Amino acid sequence: MITALPSRSPEAPWTLLPGPVLVLAADGTVRHASAALQAWLGPLAPQEDWAQDLQEPHRRLLRERLRATAPFEQDLSRATPRGGPRQTARLRLSARWLPEHGAWLCILSDLASHLDRCVEAREESGFLRAFGDAVPVMIAFYDRDQLLRYANRRYVRQYRLDPQRMIGRHISEVIGTANTLNAPFQDRVLLTSGEPETPVSFTRYLERSDGSRQWVNITLAAIRNEQHHPIGSGSLTRDITQQHEAEGALRESEERLQKFLNANAEGLVFHERGTITDVNPSACTLLGADRRELLGTSLLDRVHPVDRFGTAAVLLGTEDSTTEASLINPRGESRPVEFIGRSVWRQSQRLRAVVIRDIRDRRQAQARIHTLIEDLRSQKDRAEAADRAKSVFLAAASHDLRQPIHALGLFLTALRAMAQSTCVPSTELAQICRRMQSSLDGLGQLLNMLLDVSRLDANAVQVELAALPLAQLFAELDQEFADLAHEKGLRLHVASSSAWVRTDATVLRRILSNLMANAIRYSPRGRILLGARSRGDRLEIQVWDQGIGIAPEQLEAIFEEFYQIDAAHSRRSQSHGLGLGLSIVKRSARLIDAPLRVCSTPGRGSLFCISVPRAPAHTNTPSLTPTHSPTHAHTHTHPHAHAHAPSPTEPAQRSERSTAAPAPGARRVLVIDDEEQVLMGMQQLLQVWGHQVWCASSADEAVVLAIAHAHEIDLLLSDYRLGGNMTAVQAIAAVHACLPAPVPTYILTGDTSPQRIQEASELGFPLLHKPVEPDALLAALEA
Repeated sequence: MITALPSRSPEAPWTLLPGPVLVLAADGTVRHASAALQAWLGPLAPQEDWAQDLQEPHRRLLRERLRATAPFEQDLSRATPRGGPRQTARLRLSARWLPEHGAWLCILSDLASHLDRCVEAREESGFLRAFGDAVPVMIAFYDRDQLLRYANRRYVRQYRLDPQRMIGRHISEVIGTANTLNAPFQDRVLLTSGEPETPVSFTRYLERSDGSRQWVNITLAAIRNEQHHPIGSGSLTRDITQQHEAEGALRESEERLQKFLNANAEGLVFHERGTITDVNPSACTLLGADRRELLGTSLLDRVHPVDRFGTAAVLLGTEDSTTEASLINPRGESRPVEFIGRSVWRQSQRLRAVVIRDIRDRRQAQARIHTLIEDLRSQKDRAEAADRAKSVFLAAASHDLRQPIHALGLFLTALRAMAQSTCVPSTELAQICRRMQSSLDGLGQLLNMLLDVSRLDANAVQVELAALPLAQLFAELDQEFADLAHEKGLRLHVASSSAWVRTDATVLRRILSNLMANAIRYSPRGRILLGARSRGDRLEIQVWDQGIGIAPEQLEAIFEEFYQIDAAHSRRSQSHGLGLGLSIVKRSARLIDAPLRVCSTPGRGSLFCISVPRAPAHTNTPSLTPTHSPTHAHTHTHPHAHAHAPSPTEPAQRSERSTAAPAPGARRVLVIDDEEQVLMGMQQLLQVWGHQVWCASSADEAVVLAIAHAHEIDLLLSDYRLGGNMTAVQAIAAVHACLPAPVPTYILTGDTSPQRIQEASELGFPLLHKPVEPDALLAALEA
């Protein structure tokens, strides 16, 4: 037996109907037959002509009616079952056309059985009551005067009626008055006795014995006789307490959900295949339109064309998915958002929704992170490049340091040999001393260059701005570099200038000295020019050369530490640099707020320019002869802080008194240093100059000597880094505590790192860097 025949849709609603159900096409062929029908009338094959077994004229009449679309009922006679004893069944067929399925839905009933039951119902007087008591609802009948004539057992129990006295009671006594109902009771009752046949339903509640409420739904319908005259009203009462409570909970849930949606900062759009059906306020803000403008429109129309395909996949997908896109508002402004597809339940319906999340902050954070990563990567690359450059520098610096040290070793060997000779001319001793001094000067220049960089890194240089005449500065630079240029066969031309500028004289002189030294160093021939040009309220000082020039890709690199344009050429040159000069120039220019500019053509020469603000002319011209290194002079504000140290570009000219006994006024000096050789060297030099010296290799020894000679010591020299964790700060404090009065104090250090320089400069004592120049030491002794 076939339980179900093929239908157009596996979800056709007639598959759920009980009883004998038949679905026919317009031509009468079978589309579906329920199991109950096939068990009754026999098996049916798909596409079979069901009307073929009907008797005439029933067959012809059925086929005519099937060609129309109006619902109908028809009594039929049909042979059944086929293949067995033939019998004639009397059937009633109720048919309704289903346009969405293109088929007739037919319900069949046994007409003979129906008539038999009616006869039996009329014959049995108690059938109606038994039936009424059996149904699971409360039913009653009121006559035209609204008096109760019948009530089943459930109705009696519900309204607590007396079965013996309930007949004849008025409907208002049973159901209630107008004030106990949710609408005017009389109006609703009158509707049941009038002409309209539409039932009237209303809801009320009953107080239970425990104080709770029982909600019921009352339906009143007019009942008419065969002549269609009203004979009374039927009342159907259903207990809907659970339904009422569920609906109340559902309303509260909907209200909470609506409040949540309205307060949610993220946009929420309900849609049907991209067409907007509802939105929350945040979505209106993101989409740039109010709710009325958005309903019924396509969400994709507000998405950037490039992002529509990915957004459509999220809108139409059945699974939760996410994509990023850009919304375009009516003003044409773009806003990055994230679309999150969701399936949600709302009012017992499954809906597709999309969450719209503004991701501008995320994009900005991602951009900042990307920028930070790129910056860190750039810094890492620069650090690695600096590390490689320092490795190259260490190799070059090792060579530069070994050369003077090697020369000093040779000179010392010569001095030992001379010491064994009975007669050594004084001129030869003087020449060896001068050459040894030249080697020491070379070492000092190397160390001073490193010290300059460290001081600039440590921000230990203080700028003192003042009016400065360029004429005197240019004259001094001309005098300083004229001989050096002449020795290389170059022509040095310094243009005259009457202009004044406002800057730090010492820092500007050091910048121009480095630029002039570089111009001479890298110019094998031609001319060097120093001049100035007016640029509005500023003056541009220019240094021209006709040297080897600089390639375009090197214009930025030349200002990095340890970078040399032509390292091989520099090593061959007697005046080769260390790759620090232009790094010092750039940092010094930044220190005095003087923009630096460079232009160059390989093989033809270079132009270095520095821009400084103009200043009005002054009648008193200050002296520009440097008495201190620009980076040494401003380490602190102590009155004895300015110890002279020659510029790397200055000729190595020493004061004659450096090798002779000092003028009258010998000092009594306490020296603290944990290096025995340095301590002995300092003692011998000071004693040769005629000073009284006490030497201590530790802070403890210094304290003992300070107590023993408290009234004699008038000068203190201390190394910054002593043995262990002891520093000059602790040693000086201990010594000063033992002296009756403060004495001038100087700190000596060989540490050139920016951190150590910064720490030492904050102590408040003058700082002398090792190797200490004799002139700087003499200045400290004479202060």
